[in-house]
Amino acid sequence: MAKDRAYQVKIGKGVGDISEETLKFYAQIGVEELSIPTRFRERTGTEPTTRRLVPRTQTGPRGAQGEPWDEAEMQRVAERVQAFGLNPVMTSLGLSGNILMGKPGRDEDLEVVKANIETAGRVGLRVMNYGFTALRPSEGYRALYGEGRGQADYRDFDYDRIKDLPPYDSVGTIDLDTMWDNIAYFLKAVIPTAEAAGVKLAAHPNDPPVPVYRGVAQPLGDMDGMKQLIEVVDSPSNCVFFDTGVTTEKGEDAVEMIRYFGSRSRIGTVHFRNVQVEVPRFKYVETFHDSGACDMFACVQAFFEVGYDGMLDPDHTPGIEGDTADTKVGWAFAIGQMIAMRNAVERGGIAEGREGF
Repeated sequence: MAKDRAYQVKIGKGVGDISEETLKFYAQIGVEELSIPTRFRERTGTEPTTRRLVPRTQTGPRGAQGEPWDEAEMQRVAERVQAFGLNPVMTSLGLSGNILMGKPGRDEDLEVVKANIETAGRVGLRVMNYGFTALRPSEGYRALYGEGRGQADYRDFDYDRIKDLPPYDSVGTIDLDTMWDNIAYFLKAVIPTAEAAGVKLAAHPNDPPVPVYRGVAQPLGDMDGMKQLIEVVDSPSNCVFFDTGVTTEKGEDAVEMIRYFGSRSRIGTVHFRNVQVEVPRFKYVETFHDSGACDMFACVQAFFEVGYDGMLDPDHTPGIEGDTADTKVGWAFAIGQMIAMRNAVERGGIAEGREGF
């Protein structure tokens, strides 16, 4: 068997379990890197038999941070993934409501977060992703069954459905300045630990990217917020989780934004997806890679140009006829397109005489 080519940009996927079935599938369709769970989880046979297209409504973030991760358990997960020829590179950090909302107990929770970052570094992970919002505006989504291309199942978002909803008693209202105070407190506490551990922390934009939801400000709901984030603490460990879909939802040029963050070496990892936008930030439909407003091939070119060497992870696939509950057909279709685009860009470097290819 010929030796696999080493690419600058990797094809990746986040997984919730590390069963043989799951790892074989992703290895077979060309995935190279994984975002892994922190515990050894296999399929139980009791998983849902139908896909949930619209996320559950949130009523508030979790309370305390919980116990620090078990390093031996995480090492076991990493070794299991590696046994299938896949490279474990990332995991989700997960933040408590105390941290997100600046409540009593956050200092104790931050100590747990720092311990988890150190554990991830020792296991060999290079990126930890997180979100920073007390509430995700998922009530604004709607399933569009059979309304996509070839009667595929799409999902849309419309801010009008949720813009007048009242705050939850359990959360209350949190203004933008307070959310930024909470972000700064978090970053100043944990970035030095991430630097020492050799880990990048990658903040996902608020998605859907509205300005406020049920009285809770969404600080990373526009590109100004994402730019502000990397300035709070000037460090190569303070990165964004770049999302081509959310960037396009915001009405921004994803290629331009890749160059902005990539030229500063502040892209930790990438969600790779497409949308059709009717009203920036407020109304859009999630689509296939090849049928949205974002030029996905130009995005791959831009990732290559700025020297990004992490993974591209597909996200929010439409529903395809005959697919499984865990959308294997959708992921395979998306990843096949991604491999083709990535290979075309990187192998094209040979014809253009670029060094290293």
